[in-house]
Formats: sequence, structure tokens, C-alpha cells
Amino acid sequence: MVRDWIAAEKEAISKPITINLPYQEITQFEKSRPQAVYFEFDTQEGQLITAEINPVSQPDAKFFLDLYEIENSERKHLKFAKDTNRIEKRVKNSGRMGLRIQPELFRGGIVEVRILQNPSLAFPVEGKNHRSIASFFGDPRDGGRRKHEGVDVFAPRGTPVVSVSPGRVSRVGVNNLGGKTVSVSHDVYSYYYAHLDTQLVRMGQAVKTGDTLGTVGNTGNAITTPPHLHFGIYRRGAVDPYPFFETASMQASHTVSDSTYLGRIARVNVGTANIRQFPNTNAAISGKLSQNEVLLLEGKHNDWFRVRLPDGSQGYVFENLITHNLSPVQKLRETQGLMVSEDYNERNFFEASTIVESDLEVIGKFKDAKLLRTELGKLYWTF
Repeated sequence: MVRDWIAAEKEAISKPITINLPYQEITQFEKSRPQAVYFEFDTQEGQLITAEINPVSQPDAKFFLDLYEIENSERKHLKFAKDTNRIEKRVKNSGRMGLRIQPELFRGGIVEVRILQNPSLAFPVEGKNHRSIASFFGDPRDGGRRKHEGVDVFAPRGTPVVSVSPGRVSRVGVNNLGGKTVSVSHDVYSYYYAHLDTQLVRMGQAVKTGDTLGTVGNTGNAITTPPHLHFGIYRRGAVDPYPFFETASMQASHTVSDSTYLGRIARVNVGTANIRQFPNTNAAISGKLSQNEVLLLEGKHNDWFRVRLPDGSQGYVFENLITHNLSPVQKLRETQGLMVSEDYNERNFFEASTIVESDLEVIGKFKDAKLLRTELGKLYWTF
């Protein structure tokens, strides 16, 4: 069984499911057999990636969570969590990350998965948040001769400007562009606060997150504009601050009723159903299924099911394109000489008459194969 558990992990990682953040779904892990799921997603420097597992039907179930950094198709293991059902990691380099989720042996059930990008820094202007940013990184300046190396947050003169992290004041000064400025260093970053009306810290002073560094003003080249803070981040050059502050909204959590059909087979009930790479009608089409072709429902994201096809490929299908009613589309009354297999891919054939005496029902198909059901509900493939 341990060997099967390891094999499930390797299989999941070999078939990544691409998602966009923030993401949530309700899924089900069968307790009778090892299962795992592996998601990949794009990230930006400064985001705090947080993955949370909420066991619904088995509250004491524990899950193994692994975060990976992906570069040139190679996976570098970043972090592991076992007993908390939660893992988080600050993104140091923009790129791509992966998350493996796998329950302990003989555990699982219905679970809610949430993968979020959270801010890794406090916001630098008291009473404001990322939605208050009015000028962004990379915007043209001086008629296009230079680019904006930070973000601007407009606020009334005198509004407190606070430290986004713990650190040490590395500079308190005045210059033509930034006017009155304060710089705070922490870890590999230097945080730059400009156009201040007042400076309330001294060089070398240790500060905590939320400590007041000064107040909003319009000194320097901002003298002709309303009061605002220019905030920049530097690490071997300027870095876009926005991902350090962004909080993405998440729709309402799923309910247990969303899990009703998980782990079950469904079939297409329209002429053609598109399989999408993401749960969105604008997402790329990774495959097409015709009427009566079958798929396994593995997860639910809003109005979309995450599905696995009989050949192992994965994607998303809109819920209105499938039916859960598997009434027979045909009956096979003659089983003598009919060769069947329990698995679509392995295809270890044997004669149907050796296991069934009654009629077989055709409940669906996939490509050139038919999916059969016995009177007792056992499923077989015939080609």
C-alpha cells in the first residue's frame, strides 16, 4: 500500500493541473486507495502564497502539502507541511510554483482546497490598501524618458506613512526627485518612501511593522501635484511593489452539496463539450468530447468540474454540458465472445461471459471504446 501511495504522488506530479490564483475547489479523496493532486500556477515576486486544506467529511484527516518552484521544467522542493493542513511561502522570484496535496493512507474524504496569493507586506499609508494605488510601476515619466520605479498612493497631507516591515532605517535625506525621503532595509530589500511632508525617524533606527516613518506630502518634483506617497522597492534594481500588497477577492466557499457527484462518472449530454485548461470559457481548449462520452468528476470549482478522462488526461468542463443520469444507451444481450477489460488503459482482456450471465448495458463511450455496466453495477470496457 505504501508503494501505491508513492506511485500516486509521482503520477499526480507527472500530470499537473494548471490553475490561476486565487483558486478554490471542493474535491474528494477516496479513503480506500491512495490519491494525490498536483496544481501549478504562475506567481510574482512579493506574493505570499497560502494553501489551506479544510477537511469536511473527516475533520481529523491530515494532508501532506509540498510546494515546488518550477524552472525550465525542473522542480525544486521549497517547503513541506504535514500536520497543519496549511502551507505558505513568500515568492522570491517571479515564475511558476507547484503544490502537491495528498492525504495520509486510509484518510481523505471530502475536502475544500484554497490556494491564495496574500500580501507579504503591510500597506505604507495608514487607512489605505492596494486599491488606493493610483500610479503604477512602469508608467512613463518625463514624456517617456524614464519609467516609474514604484507606486503612488494619494492621501491627505499629514497622513501617517508607516513601515511595511521590520527593519532598520538606512537613509533619511532630501533630493530633487523624491523630496524628503526615508529608506528602510530588511532582508534583501530596500523600501523607499518619498515626497514626505515630515520625516520622523533617524538614520540607523530599528523599526517594526506599522511604525510611523513620516507623513504624506508633495515635496521634491511632486510640488505641483496633490499630496501622495511614492513607494519603491529595490533588490538589485527596482521591483514592482504591487504584488507585495495585492489581496485578491475570493468567491463564497463551496458547500457540501457541491461534492455530491465527486468521484463519480458523468457523460456528455450535448453534441460537443469542450475540455478547458482553466475553469473559464475564455481558457484554451485542451480537448473535445462528443455526446455520450464519459469522464470522471474529481473536483468542483464554481460552475465547473475538474475532470479526468479515461486516458488520464485532465481539464475542466462546464457543469451544464454533462449529465449524471447514466441510464443505458444500448443493451448487449449476447456476451459470448465479447472481450472486456476493467481498465481503459491497461486493457487486460477476458471474455465477458465468464463473469456475467445477464445483459450488459452500454452507459457511455470514449473514443473507440464502450463503457459497460453489469446488473450489479460493475464497469468494464470493450473495444
